[in-house]
Amino acid sequence: MKIHFRDMHDPIRFLLEKGSPVLVVGLGSSGIAAANLLARMGLAVEVSERTKRQDSLVDLSKLHPSVQIHWGGHPESLFRRFPLIIISPGVPRDLEALQAAAEKGAKILGEMELAFRLTRAPWVAVTGSNGKSTTVTLLDLMAREEGLRVSTGGNLGTPVTRFVDKDQTPDFIVAEVSSFQLESVEVFRPAIAAMLNISPDHLDRHPDMEDYVAAKLRIFSCMDESDWAVLNEDDDWITRETGDLVTARFPFSRKRVLPEGAFVREGWIVVREGDTQYPVMETGSIALAGTPNLENALAATAMAFRMGIGFESVVKVLKTFAGLEHRMELLGYFRGVPVYNDSKGTNTGATVRSLEGMGSDVILILGGKDKGTSYEPLESLIRRKVTHLILLGEAAPRMKEAFNGASEIVMVKDLDEAVRVAVERARSGSEILFSPACSSFDMFSGFEERGRVFKEAARKYMGLAR
Repeated sequence: MKIHFRDMHDPIRFLLEKGSPVLVVGLGSSGIAAANLLARMGLAVEVSERTKRQDSLVDLSKLHPSVQIHWGGHPESLFRRFPLIIISPGVPRDLEALQAAAEKGAKILGEMELAFRLTRAPWVAVTGSNGKSTTVTLLDLMAREEGLRVSTGGNLGTPVTRFVDKDQTPDFIVAEVSSFQLESVEVFRPAIAAMLNISPDHLDRHPDMEDYVAAKLRIFSCMDESDWAVLNEDDDWITRETGDLVTARFPFSRKRVLPEGAFVREGWIVVREGDTQYPVMETGSIALAGTPNLENALAATAMAFRMGIGFESVVKVLKTFAGLEHRMELLGYFRGVPVYNDSKGTNTGATVRSLEGMGSDVILILGGKDKGTSYEPLESLIRRKVTHLILLGEAAPRMKEAFNGASEIVMVKDLDEAVRVAVERARSGSEILFSPACSSFDMFSGFEERGRVFKEAARKYMGLAR
């Protein structure tokens, strides 16, 4: 296949065109996609995977047959052999083998950075602690409704290196971007980039909040005044940390009327550009429920406007798209009590945002793998809104200590027991919310499996999620 470069003077062009061997680190979906792309380019590709072959669940039939795999660790001797190394998002930059390779002069790129350099379409990128997948999905649907050709993926699911050898260049590449992906960007420059919100997350990977926020802000690092930053004006971290951006701004807010951007006024979403105001739709007509999703709708509307998408397409999507699975998913009603599956609530900030939209008689199920973040932001909300707090998983003991006295606490061994206890406590006026505020990896392969198990238990005890 022919290699196309965004910048014909890109220094990796020489490495790729002369056929230098490439090492891909990590055999997840991003690593497989990058390895396959490079192998199709005719390059000699090897993969370093930390798990042992017998412990791996990877479907090797998806990997190009010419790719060689090294299992069971990341030896420095292997890394030093390669002039170009591509890392998956889950691979930390401070890995000793990577540092050894860099000292020998190796070029190290993230999978997303590689895809950006080898694509020519404008990128629209969305980052933030919560709401990324929903916002990207809304934007994808709005663009398609408008008749635009879009390739959508990134942290949402489809690795972006799969977009490199498309037969037809899309009008836009729409990407959900994580802090892990942004750690390794160098020339990544989206035409439009959104920062949805900032709350403590991934502090098991980042040493502190400052490092986490700095990684998120790298989404704007190569943008200039011809590009657009779509920023949440209601988020203190964002307003404090983005004051010196050189990009053009088109912000959004659900709390304030803005001089320019997307905002809520008298129950309507309004877009303002200069002296012109566009009443887009009533907020009550949005199919997505909850305060967090109103912010996601505002962000998507602002980005769609900057992409040239008409309001008819925006309104049609916002009126019909009811949300993604495991994200404030209303499973139904148990004796009049609404039951929500928010398994994607993998950090404290996500659960705060979900709980803010609930009433004052919530049965809340929390717990999972502890990320090392503070649970303090949840304490006052739990005290005001949660009548029964059901805790499980690795984080349960620390949560019990953090929320002692804020609500009635029940410790359980698994999700099945958690749902059974919730059923026992439910009464008229209650709401049941499963929003763990933790990752799932102490008990499950991911938030998707965790959400499915919750739904199975809801079906078992409540007759829901059929």
